[in-house]
Amino acid sequence: MTGGGRFFAWSLRTRRLISYRNYEYDRLAAAALSSNLRLAFARSLDGGGSIEIFDASDGTQLHALQGPEDSDIEKIALSGDGAWLAAIPYKGPPWLWDLSGKPRVRRLRGAKGSVLAVAVSEDGTRTVAAGEDGFVYVWNSRTGRLLKTLRGGKRNMVSVAVSGDGRWVLAGSEDAQARLWDLRTGNLVWSMEGNAIPIESVALSRDGTRAVTNGDSIQFWDLQKGSILAESADNPARAMLSADNAFIASGCSDALCLMDTRNGQWFKLALNGQVSAIAALVVSPDGKHVASASQSASVRLWGMAGGTSQELASGREPPPVAVGFSQDGQRLLSASRDGVVRLWNPREPASGRILVKLPAGPTVLATSPAGPFAVLSGSDGVLRLWNLEEEKEVRRYGEEGGAAYYPVAFSADGKRLFAAREEHGVDVWEVETGQQVKRLEPSGYEVTSFAASGEVVAAGTRDGHIQLWKAQTLEPLVRLSGHEYGVRTVSLSADGKWVLSVGEDSTVRLWDAKTGAQQECKEFHISNDLPISAVFEPGGQSFLVGNNAGVIHRFVFEHSSLGGGGQVK
Repeated sequence: MTGGGRFFAWSLRTRRLISYRNYEYDRLAAAALSSNLRLAFARSLDGGGSIEIFDASDGTQLHALQGPEDSDIEKIALSGDGAWLAAIPYKGPPWLWDLSGKPRVRRLRGAKGSVLAVAVSEDGTRTVAAGEDGFVYVWNSRTGRLLKTLRGGKRNMVSVAVSGDGRWVLAGSEDAQARLWDLRTGNLVWSMEGNAIPIESVALSRDGTRAVTNGDSIQFWDLQKGSILAESADNPARAMLSADNAFIASGCSDALCLMDTRNGQWFKLALNGQVSAIAALVVSPDGKHVASASQSASVRLWGMAGGTSQELASGREPPPVAVGFSQDGQRLLSASRDGVVRLWNPREPASGRILVKLPAGPTVLATSPAGPFAVLSGSDGVLRLWNLEEEKEVRRYGEEGGAAYYPVAFSADGKRLFAAREEHGVDVWEVETGQQVKRLEPSGYEVTSFAASGEVVAAGTRDGHIQLWKAQTLEPLVRLSGHEYGVRTVSLSADGKWVLSVGEDSTVRLWDAKTGAQQECKEFHISNDLPISAVFEPGGQSFLVGNNAGVIHRFVFEHSSLGGGGQVK
């Protein structure tokens, strides 16, 4: 969330923007987001403050709350289900709203002096505030009764977090210390001391076993062992911990900074120029057209000959995450984050219509190169094979309720289906029989992209590597290493001799699939010309790169050298 009310939501697994909305919110004082995508804004007004709550999935306003008439609202916090909202005014005690029905508000009494930070447990049962003179206060959210008053030192407590079950409370203070209490006993069970810099933000895992502190550095802690698992000397703004403990997020200048807690590496998700970013590219079988999915929620069809384009879907819908042409090029499909799959006749742009609505979530789409088929999948862990001529589902793979698949690709002959799951690895299915025949394990990190040719299949992973296998036997070949961070996109030339990759390190790399040698590396340094997606053209001697400003570049290589080409607009 930016100061002007722009809301960005990314998939941390794929690093792709999945939602963007500009709420045009002036005089923003604080914001909070719940696990079920309830988004709260607090803004300062002359003589008081107000809070508005939206459903971030579609922008619908749910509540408009009036705060204290004589005091601005400084900080807010939401429970995981968005049913409880706590607010700290500039003057007076904290306010707590019950939003489970018609909004009801009460003031939380009992604090000695001002409170400086607030948090609500995931289940909403506890509201916790950090206050002056080293005090931390714990209330029963439903009754408003003060349950415990904790104290750690004599300096002000300036940050606070509570575990999902409301058992553990972590607070950071001006004296550069962080302290953890067990609320069942009220005992202080852990503490750390920094280097004279206040602990401006803290975060706690849902089970209370992991913590993040941000003082003179950001530190990721194993609270059971009291040891540091990852550390960064950088000191960005307020730090938060992802639900799976895999990432620490913090605000940076014009970007969201993320640290992978497994290796301590940082990467950035830019807030400028990302709305038009081309998330996916696909070339028609005859090479005459290109379809793109933009994070501004548009699907565009481009003509390769003249560089002109037509907008097939506008920004009124959720952003598309995938596009694909049918084998004969007569159909174009797109899939968006809300589970909607649309179908067009490329020759008739106005023909677009909804083909199917899947369970909302990480929707995936892949079209077969050997028949009128496409595989679609939503968040329920089921792969659906569709006959595009008959427009009906003909087969399913996987079990409902399992982890979602992403990404998905057909083999070059259309006989096999490759599908990566969130818990790592790639499942391999026989398309005709529906039998799972193998599971590929490229690395200990998630697969972020996948491609297949007649000779080679390739998987790009979040740790920056690309694993190659033989297409027929699935025997491991070489592992390509060079990207500093995760691989966004991987593409293969039709003959399987070349591998093309786009990384989060803003590079496009060309590899020899046989030897694993990197042939070329093109670096991008301009903030509005960073590569996001790429694809080989059918001939294999040229490829397209979509950037974060909605522009597609074409490159031609001869004798393993990249040559800049024209720009498609």
